[in-house]
Amino acid sequence: MIDSTFFFFLSTPGYFLALLFYLFGAVFTRPSKKHTAEQTLGITATLVRQRTEIGWEQMALWITRLSVLLATVGVIWRTIELGTASNWALSVFLPVTSTYETLTFMAWLIPLVYSILERHYRFPGVGAIITGIAFAMLVVAASPAIAPRQVAPVVPSLQSYWLVIHVLFMIVGISLFTVGFGAALLLLWRRYRGTEPAMLQKLEELSYKANALGFPFYGIGGVIFGGIWAKQAWGAYWEWDPKETAMLIAWLAYAVYLHARMRWGWRDVRVAWLSVAAYLVVLYTWIGINYFVASLHSFT
Repeated sequence: MIDSTFFFFLSTPGYFLALLFYLFGAVFTRPSKKHTAEQTLGITATLVRQRTEIGWEQMALWITRLSVLLATVGVIWRTIELGTASNWALSVFLPVTSTYETLTFMAWLIPLVYSILERHYRFPGVGAIITGIAFAMLVVAASPAIAPRQVAPVVPSLQSYWLVIHVLFMIVGISLFTVGFGAALLLLWRRYRGTEPAMLQKLEELSYKANALGFPFYGIGGVIFGGIWAKQAWGAYWEWDPKETAMLIAWLAYAVYLHARMRWGWRDVRVAWLSVAAYLVVLYTWIGINYFVASLHSFT
């Protein structure tokens, strides 16, 4: 019988194939020759460029979108499956109450956010990082020892609409941070390869805008909405739980990043390293706490 895992299993090789196509595009694209041809052939070169762009990178983008579509079906199907164990799950329509569900949900949302931003910022290298992360998430989610995928009733302490708002805001924030991380990582790689400054400036702008958009989502979802939900579930707005504390540190790390860029005027490599460091704190907060530290949030 087909279940939600079937669609995630289909998305997994899709993301991997998209990753390979993005890498092939990076290897076989020759921008310097294109630039020379444009100077010598004018409008003819423009037509040639438009034709050659429909290659590895374009196919990678379409495969990414197809994988996102398959993952969308998987997310919806998982919610329906949870509804068989708890009617509350159907009413909130957000399957993120376990590690497996969070990983599969993020493997859907992160490439979706990238696909939207990609319309304005066309950086195939970022796409390679994003599809690679989504692929890794689905591989981890496929391991029952790490992320059990059995359908189970939603525990009473989680049955609150504030949980939905809290988790949704934080997941959107993490998804945007992931795009910012991908752009920063690509910037660092190209910077040390001697890429032209104009290209780095565009990558830094993409990283900044993604991080700036993610900052309020992550902070409001974690500090404000998370506090309201904690008051309902545990009787206190803040308990200095390890995950709460790590989340606050991660949010402050991005505050330092934004302050350094907007107030101190940092650009290029310095803010890129700050973006990477802040994202590593987010990853530890989101995943590491679950496996290495006892926490009230261990169920996620």
